[in-house]
Amino acid sequence: MPPKLLIIAIAIILNATTAPFAYADSQTEARKLINSQGCMACHTLDGNGGVIAGSFEAMRDKLTRAQIRSQLVNPERKHSNGKIPDFSHLSETEIDVLVNFIQAKP
Repeated sequence: MPPKLLIIAIAIILNATTAPFAYADSQTEARKLINSQGCMACHTLDGNGGVIAGSFEAMRDKLTRAQIRSQLVNPERKHSNGKIPDFSHLSETEIDVLVNFIQAKP
């Protein structure tokens, strides 16, 4: 096998074997953020949490990724009559983790 094809094959195999771990780490990180930021006071996840706002599972069918991002980082609080706090203090990576967790669809 030519060296270039061998490198590509190895890269594909490594990606296939490490992707599930990255997904699991992202899921764990998202759940930590949800807990540390107090989201469960209003939202439910896996049937646990508050009932003031919708469940994270229901958001997957209702909101796009852009809408979720806007809900999280919106200093003007032009959503939910100012009931949702501004999470712009979170890093871009943390916001991405939350968006990816809430809305896994592209």
